[in-house]
Amino acid sequence: MKKAWSGLGVLFACAALAWPGQVAAGGAFCTPDWKPENPDLGCSSQIAIAPGNDSRVNLFLLLQDRAGNDGAGKAYPDLGWQTFLGRNFFRWSNLEFAWYPGADTDSAVIPDHFGTKCQTAETGEAAYLQALEDAGFRTKGDRSFLAQSRSALTAVCDDGTAALGPQTKGGFFTPPRAFGGSATPAGAFHGYLEASTSFYTSDWDRADRLYRDLSEQAGNEWVRETALYMTARNALNQAIDGANDRWGWFDLGFVSAATAARAEAGFKAYLAAYPDGLYASSAAGLIRKSLWLQRDYAGLEEIYGRQLETMKAGDAETGALVAEIDDKYLVREGRDASSNPLLLAAELLMRMRSDGYGERYRPLTEAELAASAGTFSDHPEIWTLLQANHAFYVRGEPDEVLRLIPDGGHQERYTAIAFSQQFLRGLALHSLGDTGEAQFWQGMIGGAQGIWQRPAVELALARSWEQAGQLDRVFAAGSPIHEPRIRRILLGQSAGIEILKRQSRTGDEASGEHRFALFTALLKQLQHGQYAGFLEDQSFLQEGSGLGSDPAEESLWNIYDTAFPPLQLFEGGTWSDGFNCPSITQTALALQADPQSVAGRLCLGDFYRLNGFDDFAFGIAYSQPDGPAVLGSRDFYSGDPIPRQNFYLSIMNDRDATSDQRAYALFRAVRCYAPAGQNSCGGESAEKHVRAQWFRRLKRDYGGTKWAQELKYYW
Repeated sequence: MKKAWSGLGVLFACAALAWPGQVAAGGAFCTPDWKPENPDLGCSSQIAIAPGNDSRVNLFLLLQDRAGNDGAGKAYPDLGWQTFLGRNFFRWSNLEFAWYPGADTDSAVIPDHFGTKCQTAETGEAAYLQALEDAGFRTKGDRSFLAQSRSALTAVCDDGTAALGPQTKGGFFTPPRAFGGSATPAGAFHGYLEASTSFYTSDWDRADRLYRDLSEQAGNEWVRETALYMTARNALNQAIDGANDRWGWFDLGFVSAATAARAEAGFKAYLAAYPDGLYASSAAGLIRKSLWLQRDYAGLEEIYGRQLETMKAGDAETGALVAEIDDKYLVREGRDASSNPLLLAAELLMRMRSDGYGERYRPLTEAELAASAGTFSDHPEIWTLLQANHAFYVRGEPDEVLRLIPDGGHQERYTAIAFSQQFLRGLALHSLGDTGEAQFWQGMIGGAQGIWQRPAVELALARSWEQAGQLDRVFAAGSPIHEPRIRRILLGQSAGIEILKRQSRTGDEASGEHRFALFTALLKQLQHGQYAGFLEDQSFLQEGSGLGSDPAEESLWNIYDTAFPPLQLFEGGTWSDGFNCPSITQTALALQADPQSVAGRLCLGDFYRLNGFDDFAFGIAYSQPDGPAVLGSRDFYSGDPIPRQNFYLSIMNDRDATSDQRAYALFRAVRCYAPAGQNSCGGESAEKHVRAQWFRRLKRDYGGTKWAQELKYYW
């Protein structure tokens, strides 16, 4: 019985009656900037403790540091559609699952009526029926009636009070004969049904009276214990009854704090009477919920502080506790500073974010940080990390980081805090333009054994080499940069043709890097008008190199992650859907002979369009990131790519082009902006009035062409 009810406390303790605040992870569908700095809350977190992490991540890592756990040997989680995170970025759910893979909350069955007073209707019925069986009634009729009545009570949550039939004087149930009052076992179970009916129908006062009577007089031990517990639960639900605002959102301002205090007292009374009772875990969790409803954050801090001290970081419940603390304690207004070092550290890091999230979190001043020093007197490593983060992210003083954190970059292993300190030191070196930055990162790599640690160092080192113009070092034999996504970003966005050609011949086959390098070389040579090079490398593709047999299901949308980029597009792709074009090989031959070939340029444009290269040729994947701090922000490929819109702009005014060719160029130029008015063809975007001119010219001068007849709108 105890085991059957052991999960109730977890469900109630973790069920949020308000949406989590903005201290946690950001939007679900944005992608991270590939840079090691982490100043503000975004879509994801990094393994170094920093202001921009989800607050749950920072608190969790502080806990793991105390336990000496770095996550070494743990498997990286399956990211599913979130492959854009690579092994450098993660969300709270990814971190939790990596640490506790057996606690898969995503696949847990969510009970009916989750988060409401009916949440435990089904499990409560099972417990009632078992207790009824254990009571050993001599009369089967009594037991059958009470069991059927309990099933009717569960139906109230689905069908309302109508499921019970009309109410009779004194109650909802009409027994076949008198049960003799609550002092008898049958009367106790019958009385529990009456009390619970009032509970499920929100008749709080009647439920309170009946439960209290049962807790004192019931002739069955299960009923007495359960009634005492339900007295507190009844008060808790009464406290939040009507606490939703006009839009249906839960609002703490509408909660009855006095009633929540009565619930707290009730749960404490239950635990005093039954310290190891059936509902002990639930009662402990609901005491915390009662304190939250009262906005008694001092009381919550005391409890959470004790739990953080006694919690075993290796237990899966740690993740649930951290999430609850974040939702019920860290997200709060008008608070005093915490006195617990772990909780205060998480709060101070939030306040180091530059955006501030409106008025909720005041930016942390240097004086306020200094005033908290006493809380960390027994935790100097946390205090140093906080000071260094403030110096770097808030005050912009990287030299102060170097003063606070000595060089410790050649350790055999790093705890979470030690890694975060040294990682921050490396960022300070980068900010100062220190020539020893790359050497520092190389020194850290050997000791970065914990999960997500080595990829973090690899990202910083790869960026350092890229910004120093030493991209060859990333792809040299024996390079310490192993992460496939880091290498692919640099191949796709930064590498020149020499590196691309070399890696297409010698790149790692297991990860598909050689295929990716060849794919990128072929595309970029087309983009830059290097048709002879394209034809040479395409012939390499065709010479039985083993690179030409791509799985059919591969696509451009996961090009940075798939082991097999779709090289078949350069051999068996689509060339035409109405405008007569030969294969890309023939098109490249024509353009090699005459780079201004009208047909060749139009067909190359169609090759980009029909095979999905628009975004990846001139948009998302191969665009230059904003700012020099982002991986892939330097381009070592000589020359500028020629976007297909430029083909159309030149051909629509080319007197040597045929009427059909000029009409097709106008048609395609307008279609570059379908359907949302955004340029998908690359190059400088044209204003709407210019697109209107193209449209009218097509209709006026080439009205007899199928292109003019087909086009109905401009965007």
